[in-house]
Amino acid sequence: MKKIFYIFIILLCANSIWCSDALAQVPKRNPITATDLDGDGVSDMSGQDKCPTTLTQIQGQRATTINEISGKEVRVRLPEKLPDYLFQDRIPLDEELKKLLNKQGEYKRELKRIDEKFGKYDKMKSAQRKEEKVKYDSLNADMQTKIVEIQDKIKKVDPNSYIEFVGNVEDKDGKITEQQVKVRIRLSVDSFGCLPDDDKDGSPNMVDECPTFVGSVETGGCPDRDKDGVPDHSDRCPDVKGKKESRGCPDRDGDFIPDIDDECPDTKGLLELAGCPDKDGDGIADKNDDCPDVKGLKEFKGCPDRDGDGIQDKEDDCPDVKGLKEFKGCPDRDGDGIQDKEDKCPDEKGTKETQGCPDKDGDGTMDKDDDCPSVPGPKDNKGCPKILEKASKVQFEPGKSVILKASYPLLDELAKLLKEFTDANIAMSGHTDSDGDDASNLQLSKDRAQAVAEYLIGKGIESSRITHTGFGETKPIADNNTPEGKAKNRRVEMKLSNRK
Repeated sequence: MKKIFYIFIILLCANSIWCSDALAQVPKRNPITATDLDGDGVSDMSGQDKCPTTLTQIQGQRATTINEISGKEVRVRLPEKLPDYLFQDRIPLDEELKKLLNKQGEYKRELKRIDEKFGKYDKMKSAQRKEEKVKYDSLNADMQTKIVEIQDKIKKVDPNSYIEFVGNVEDKDGKITEQQVKVRIRLSVDSFGCLPDDDKDGSPNMVDECPTFVGSVETGGCPDRDKDGVPDHSDRCPDVKGKKESRGCPDRDGDFIPDIDDECPDTKGLLELAGCPDKDGDGIADKNDDCPDVKGLKEFKGCPDRDGDGIQDKEDDCPDVKGLKEFKGCPDRDGDGIQDKEDKCPDEKGTKETQGCPDKDGDGTMDKDDDCPSVPGPKDNKGCPKILEKASKVQFEPGKSVILKASYPLLDELAKLLKEFTDANIAMSGHTDSDGDDASNLQLSKDRAQAVAEYLIGKGIESSRITHTGFGETKPIADNNTPEGKAKNRRVEMKLSNRK
C-alpha cells in the first residue's frame, strides 16, 4: 500500500507547488525511496523491479559473499533490519539531482505565472513581461545544463546498493574465526532487480546453502523432501516429517529425543536414559526399576538400601542398622554368629547353647550364671564340678586340724582338677560346730582351712591360687543341737573362681 501511495504522490505532484512538501513528509529510508522500496537500485516504476523484496530474502540469514573492503570471500550473518545498513554510491548525486529538478520546477512555474499575468498572446509588447521572461528563461537554461551534468555523472557510478555493517566472520561449521570485522557487500542485482539465483529456488546464491540444488527459502535453499523445515542433508529422517529440535525426526512425547533413539517414545524421558522416564531420579529408567517411586541403587535394580549394608530394604529385616547377609541384614556386634536381636549378651561373644552369652569352660552354663566359669560343671550345680561338694566333706580329728587319711582321695581328686584347669583359683573357708568357746572355734576353723590348703600345695598347686580363712561357729548350716547337725557344721567350704 505504501508503494502505491508514493507512486500516486509522484504522478500527482509532477508540476504541483505542494509536491516537494508532500514528498518531504514521506519517511526517509536510507537509501530506499518511494520509487525503489527494496533499495536495490532498480526502480519500481512500471514494474521494472521483478524482485521487489530483495532485502526480505536475505536479511538475518548467513551469507557467503565477497567483502568489498578486504576483497576476500567471507561467511557472515546479515543484520535483521537491512534497511538500516543499506547505502548507494550514487545517493549524493540523486539527492543533488532532486534539488535541481525542484528548482527547475520553480522556474517553470514562474514562467507560467508571467504568461497568466501579461496574457499569453499579448504581442509581447510589455517591456516588463519581456524582461522577466528573459530572466527566467536564462535561469531555466542554466539549471538544465546542471541537470544534464548530474545525470551524466549518475550514469557512470554503480547503480547497485551495498550493505555495510560490523559483524563476525564464521567458518562453514558456524565457528567464529574473526570478530568485529567491517563488511561491505554489494547486492549486485540484475537489470530486473533480482539477486543471482542459479538454481531458481527463490533463495539467492549468497544465502543459498545448496546453490546447485532446488530447495526452499525456509531451509536455506536446500531440498527438504518431507517439508518439515529441516534440510535433507541435516535431516536424520528426511522422508518423515519431524521437528527441528530432534533433527527432523518425529518426537511423539516431546522430550526432544527423536523417536528412532527413544526407547520410550510415548513417554517423556531423559536423554541419558535413552528417552525413558525416571520418576524417583535415581538414574535407573522406570522400566528397569523394581522400585520406581523410591530412590535406589543400580545393584538392586533401583531399590533402596538405607543402612548401606549391601542388602536391599525389602529383603532386610533390620533396614536401618547395618547387618549381615546370613542374618537378613541384622547385626551381630560381638561376631559370635548370633544376631543381636536373639543374643542375650550382644556385646560379648557367646555360644548358641547359652543364647549368645559367653561360657568360658564350655559346660553349657553361661558365665554370668556360672559359679565356676573356668572349670566345667553341671548346670544343676551352677556350673561347678561336684568334686567341690565331696571335698567339702573332708574329715578332721576331733578338736584338731589334722585331716583324716580317709579324706586324702577327695583332696587328691581336687588337686588333679586344679592342675587340669590352671585358670581356676580356689577359696576355702573353715567352719565348726558350737561346742567349745568362740575364740577356740574361730582359730580351729582357720587352722582346718589352712590344713587343706597346705595339703593341696603339697600336691603341686601354687599357693598363689589358694586363699583360706575361718569363720568359727558363726555360719552354721544345720542344727548344733543334734549330733548330725554338728557334723554338717564341721566343714571346709570350697569355691572355684576365675584367676583373672
